[in-house]
Amino acid sequence: MLTSIAVMYYYMWFFLALAYRRRCFKIERRIINEELRNEKLFQLDTTCLSELHMDRRTFYILCEMLRDVGGSKGTHNMELEEIVAQFLYILAHHLKNRTVKNTFFRSGETVSRQFNLCLLAVLKLHHLLLKTLEPIQENSTNSY
Repeated sequence: MLTSIAVMYYYMWFFLALAYRRRCFKIERRIINEELRNEKLFQLDTTCLSELHMDRRTFYILCEMLRDVGGSKGTHNMELEEIVAQFLYILAHHLKNRTVKNTFFRSGETVSRQFNLCLLAVLKLHHLLLKTLEPIQENSTNSY
């Protein structure tokens, strides 16, 4: 009887230790992913022109416009700059969610949802970002 109780306590502590180790592994993985995301954003910040086809100053102006006029904002887990960087990265390199989720260490659903929200915010800026065309006058002397 005493040995069965001791074995039960042993298995109980063993399973508690496994659960604790699994939880610690999840926390460590979350921390590692956060560090990798920050490193990727830092790389995008330093190579902004080649990766996003936009210089840093213009990128931050676009982020401010999306925040102020477009009504876009960051979430608890993602900053607005990361959302806009993902959006521009997808457009600049014509990539799919599967590729971008590995690049930014996010799930495909998160990438898709944030892309659509950013697209809606950019569409709200169409009156500021798109230039209206002026028709060519009949008496124009410009050969172009």
